[in-house]
Amino acid sequence: MTTLLLERLLNCKESANFIIIEDTILQSGYVILKEFIKKVAINQNRCVLLLCFEFSPEWLLENINSQNFVIFDAYSKLDSYDLEYDVKSDLNYHFINNINDPSKIINIIKDTIKKLSYSNYTLIIDSISPLLLIDTSLTFNFLKSISSCLKGNTGNSENTENTESTSTNTNLIITVYHSDIPNYPTFGISGYLNVRNTLLYHIASTTITIKNTEQFHKESTSHGYNMENNAIINAYMNLPESSICIIEHRKKSGKVLYETNSYQIDESSGNMIIQLVKDVKDDLDSESNTPDPTTANMLFNLSLTESQKKAKNELVLPYVKIQDQYEEENRESVITSGGNIFYEPDKEDDFDDEDPDEDLSI
Repeated sequence: MTTLLLERLLNCKESANFIIIEDTILQSGYVILKEFIKKVAINQNRCVLLLCFEFSPEWLLENINSQNFVIFDAYSKLDSYDLEYDVKSDLNYHFINNINDPSKIINIIKDTIKKLSYSNYTLIIDSISPLLLIDTSLTFNFLKSISSCLKGNTGNSENTENTESTSTNTNLIITVYHSDIPNYPTFGISGYLNVRNTLLYHIASTTITIKNTEQFHKESTSHGYNMENNAIINAYMNLPESSICIIEHRKKSGKVLYETNSYQIDESSGNMIIQLVKDVKDDLDSESNTPDPTTANMLFNLSLTESQKKAKNELVLPYVKIQDQYEEENRESVITSGGNIFYEPDKEDDFDDEDPDEDLSI
């Protein structure tokens, strides 16, 4: 049985260098992000650089015990006045109190990598959107510099031979991108910059677009699905059992893989259950083909046979007959309109020419 694409990416069995998890307010991508963190923590020969903007490191590393994490915390002490007095960074934990200048973050990460002795690195950014809101061009330069820094440190460790052969990734960047947050250009151009259709989308080797079942169903059944509908909060948003991801993975050979998977966390084991969406649809179709329990045990049949349907459609009702005749006679010269009433007087009709209200006149 072929392993699903999402499972191969989570287990580093599929070569990728930059993975974007694209989500919206309707369905968060942090379930998959935490699963990536859980998986990379298993490989002790790989250093994980965790850069936090939107969530605390404690929440992202919940139930994870690993010594190969280096945390860059821009969440806990962001713009704090007492940072320099009560908190000191060490080799495995760095506080960042200002994100307006991404170059400072780059320097902190570079200096940290120089002091480490790993051959493989994974940089996990809990969200790239805060940097994009500050400056789009600086954010792209930040990603480019970080990628070059990670490539430059490949193979500098003495532990290179201990790297697991099952992992095809050398260095990897994983980040979440909130696609429903508009990113405005720096130099005052009207409108907003659709980052997905520009550089961010093209530099990524893998894009994982997160949706819920209701949102996915609307887009699957409607060719002209309006993006404005994504802003409508509904009862299906962020339900753990209604998560669907659409994966686009570009291989180094140029081949592009597309796959749609559904996923949820098993509460008993804590493991992620992944299914192909086609299999989920087949299960739903089989359930919809089961007879309606409200009519299954009836002693009489409410449905029509084909001959009964044909006879019903051929029946001409009396109130339609005169209208059809009128339309046939005036087809070429008159454009008929709906709502007309046709009445043919009968011989036995009794008409009184006298005004019944004449005695009421003043």
